[in-house]
Amino acid sequence: MKNKILKIAVVYLMIFIMLFGGITSVYAYDKIHVVSKGESLYLIAKWYGSDVNSIKQANGNWSDLIYPGEKLVVPVDEKNAYYNYLVDRYLIAKIIYAEARGESFEGQVAVGAVILNRVKSGIFPNTVAGVIYQPDAFESVTNGEFFNHEPDLTAFKAADAALAGWDPTGGALYFFNPATSTSWWIWTRTITNVIGHHWFAI
Repeated sequence: MKNKILKIAVVYLMIFIMLFGGITSVYAYDKIHVVSKGESLYLIAKWYGSDVNSIKQANGNWSDLIYPGEKLVVPVDEKNAYYNYLVDRYLIAKIIYAEARGESFEGQVAVGAVILNRVKSGIFPNTVAGVIYQPDAFESVTNGEFFNHEPDLTAFKAADAALAGWDPTGGALYFFNPATSTSWWIWTRTITNVIGHHWFAI
């Protein structure tokens, strides 16, 4: 009887390993995501090209409930066909959050649009990462603010809108807050739009 129970236990263990043991094996690395109000495991998995079960396993919690402020380990799959798009999307959302959180949704989309306009311009680096990490290009990157926070739900939605083609800036390559800007050069640029606290220019 004991042998029979042992055999059944082994079979169930093997089935569990086959079903769940390899879930995270295709993921190259993990991201730490801070949950914002309104987010779900499904949305978070979609943003990072992961899947719900892998996130649950990585966090040792099989519940669907998540809470604002909670830090989740999110396995990221570099082999995902949309990996490069997902990375760009994440970086755009991150710079939007660092530079424009507190601005209107349009104002946040506008910051994302500036990043994409620079990528296409021919006078800036031709990748999202290159534009964002260009030395002294963005104050939040220079002072470390960019690295200290994860994007929230609104920032991801604004990144999606910018990537879908919405450009409220009129083709701007620059943005600045006239109340805090210390660069005389930025005032020589042609203003294309003013949204919230930011002025946009070419």
